[in-house]
Amino acid sequence: MCRKQQLYKIHEKKHGKVDSTHPINKDLDAMELFRTFKKYDRNMNGTLDFSEYTQCLVETPKINLTKSEIVTVAMVADTNGDGCIDFEEFMKHFPDILNMI
Repeated sequence: MCRKQQLYKIHEKKHGKVDSTHPINKDLDAMELFRTFKKYDRNMNGTLDFSEYTQCLVETPKINLTKSEIVTVAMVADTNGDGCIDFEEFMKHFPDILNMI
């Protein structure tokens, strides 16, 4: 949770107050998040490694992050520190990231 709060603070410094109603999130439900996760789980091991998750961030419409922001977001998404993002982490993290942008 601490890393997530730090990311919010960095975002607020750079862009102002966090808007929690990103337009893409209005179309995201659990099934759409599952489809997105499966699309980027290219090796079909049930997790997104660093390169798969960063590719997801790069290809998501209306997300314009710098390379360093993408790296930061990908590192923060791995909440249990195992080096990859499982579906539970993705479900919690991906909509939050959209809201911060």
